[in-house]
Amino acid sequence: MVAVADKPAAAPSKHRGPAARALGAALGEVLSCLPALVLAWLCLRVAESWHAAGGDMKVSILFGPALANDLLSLLRYGFLFVLGAPLLALVPAPRWRRALLGVCWSLLLVAQAGLLQYHWVAGVPLGADLFGYTSAEVATTVGGGWRADVPLVAALACALAVLWLALRACGRPWWPRADARSSLIFGAASLLAFAFLPDHYAPTAAQSEASIDYLLNKTAYFADRNLAHLMGSGGGTAVEHRSGELPWADKDARYPFLHPERTPDTLGPLFERRAGTPPNLVFIIVEGLGRNFSGPGARLGSFTPFLDELAGRSLYFENFLSGQGRTFGVLTTMFGSLPFGENGLAALGDKAPRHASILSVLKAQGYRLGFYSGSDLDFDNEGRFLRQEGVEQFVSERDYGPPAQRSNDWGYADGELVDMTLRRESIAAKETQAPSLTIIQTTSMHDPFTFPDKPRYMEKVGQRLAQLGIAPNANPGYAAQREIFASVLYTDDALRRYFDGAKKLPGYENTIFVITGDHRLPELPMDTRIERYHVPLIVYSPLLKQPRAIKSVSSQFDIAPSLLAYLSNNHGLKSPPAVTWLGTGLDTEAAFRNLHVVPLKQTKTELSDFVSGTVYLAQGRLYALADGMRTDRAPEGKALSVARAQFQSFLQANAVAGRSPELAPPDAVDALAAYGATSRNLRSVALAAEGGGVGVSNVRRAAAPGPDGAAMVEATLHNESTTASRAFVPLLVISTAGGLEVVEVAGAPRTMEAGATLKIALPARLGKLPQGTYFVSVIPSHPETGRSIGIGQYHVEMPL
Repeated sequence: MVAVADKPAAAPSKHRGPAARALGAALGEVLSCLPALVLAWLCLRVAESWHAAGGDMKVSILFGPALANDLLSLLRYGFLFVLGAPLLALVPAPRWRRALLGVCWSLLLVAQAGLLQYHWVAGVPLGADLFGYTSAEVATTVGGGWRADVPLVAALACALAVLWLALRACGRPWWPRADARSSLIFGAASLLAFAFLPDHYAPTAAQSEASIDYLLNKTAYFADRNLAHLMGSGGGTAVEHRSGELPWADKDARYPFLHPERTPDTLGPLFERRAGTPPNLVFIIVEGLGRNFSGPGARLGSFTPFLDELAGRSLYFENFLSGQGRTFGVLTTMFGSLPFGENGLAALGDKAPRHASILSVLKAQGYRLGFYSGSDLDFDNEGRFLRQEGVEQFVSERDYGPPAQRSNDWGYADGELVDMTLRRESIAAKETQAPSLTIIQTTSMHDPFTFPDKPRYMEKVGQRLAQLGIAPNANPGYAAQREIFASVLYTDDALRRYFDGAKKLPGYENTIFVITGDHRLPELPMDTRIERYHVPLIVYSPLLKQPRAIKSVSSQFDIAPSLLAYLSNNHGLKSPPAVTWLGTGLDTEAAFRNLHVVPLKQTKTELSDFVSGTVYLAQGRLYALADGMRTDRAPEGKALSVARAQFQSFLQANAVAGRSPELAPPDAVDALAAYGATSRNLRSVALAAEGGGVGVSNVRRAAAPGPDGAAMVEATLHNESTTASRAFVPLLVISTAGGLEVVEVAGAPRTMEAGATLKIALPARLGKLPQGTYFVSVIPSHPETGRSIGIGQYHVEMPL
């Protein structure tokens, strides 16, 4: 067998010294071997595509753009390989230089595989989150949900094999060679791309949050977010604004959130007024409870039959928002209506700024405070925050013993939590007649989704699908995510047992129960970014006069202000006369509207979402909001500038709050006063947009064709506004699987009265196009420009 010698690089100039020649050879080696990395990366992209195809994502359409994003990421960060050439030049032999490249690139592939696994487990790509957690919290998170995915391990092994085989081929005479000049040109182009090109490309066919996440190169996303965090991106800059536009602009720059308490008592008229002890309060924070799989009209079907029944006897807020995309902020948001600081205010521990909360205010007036969980109190600093607020009675993972069994690294299952809570509360209620505030925080709806009697609940998923009239094969996601839906059914049953037991506790008839999710489960694919925050709110009590379904928008920031206003106005308790609440109170209007501004922090290190009235600012892009938290791109006019100004103002104030020892002067933090007759209003600021637009839903093919034999597309239009709509044209757009628009059909111009609903049908005339499967959109469009002026429904797959 004849050995083949390494092919030399282009002949070096005899005028250059040894060091220059070595550097030139190393530069050429980097660019010559780069295709090996590209081929190896392709193996991991194929594995990611295989995984994504298990849901309802159209991978065949998005695979090409995903590859383009991988190449874009390689171009943007390729200059780092060029900068590493001087180190490579220290290695004299070409084959050892390639070996060193192979080691470095192998580590890069392993990192990409790890980031893919994180994305598959957590449901979102990993960004700068590690900056917000301690090593112990990271260990709990990894231990609680990490598992090696066999196909991914196989893909990584394949990628490494391809890399090393291709690197070996780089030394063959037939392999194309690059010189130092080409490598330097590539490095310069890479620097320009890093400075001026976007971090990713998303075609119009990528409509859902899950599809956009699929398109991202996970290593580049991780690098981009961490660089942005280290450089302080998103900290806020000065923005010109008009007086009255900014919700956080107090006169004293030291206390930007301080303002007179103006929360109206919106709950009082809905409850019976009884003399005697103020009502007990029970807060149930359900891990991962999202609106799109719970409650009437849930997009995925409701897997919480008990909570649905309870909602029918309660105040049910359909368009409710959490303040955070992970658990880290739920306690500070719900009980303090507090800003976030840099990584969540609770993360500051003993350095957290002094403030008032519903916990501290009620503790000062004789309430007994208790917290029940089956997990670790130290995670996210929850225990420390609650102790600072005056909570004295705790139950955590340390308090369980036989026969209770630990379910996973997160702690004990929700059934064990319910048993413990009922047992301890029964004892506590007999020991004191004082009113109580109890917090129950569940954990079973969290990866790895392990809980008692799991096989039975896995079977119940199929039974629930049958009850909902959903065929098991209607969406491959139901099979792929079966254990997640099983955990939802398990927790729902645990809550049923809790309420059955709570009826027997002393004081039940004088108790208000507040049930919500800390955030929406990220493991289930999301259609829109705001879905991460869309959670239900159920307010149940034997004191309620009658149930009510509420479509107006509120958030977890509004819970504490509203409950204190209710207790103050109806039961004689006192509340702070000056507050730092971000919320202004729960809106109980039945019709859809939003009078609030709501900042939304997706992770501890990412704060880029903001709601102002009926528009949603998400990572710099403006969307219109409609009932059901549906979104559509909004025109970038005054609403965009107002929303950006308000958001930047919040970022500035939030940064001040994170550095300050107190959110209000000491005398204001501790002061309490009666409800009083001051003017109170849910509206705190001139909103970026208030009027709802015309929304489209229920797009489908009609059963019968039109008069000319063409297929008809039906849709339902609803005017979400409290006033008549502006003139619009219903526009039918038909696209191919690749996103190419091939047909447009416009209906007659029309207007709609406030709250009106209208069903329309438009002909899908294909002309000379072949019959087949197309993607149909129906949009309320401007009569002259054709641009959307409402909330359309997009890319509905339909045979035509």
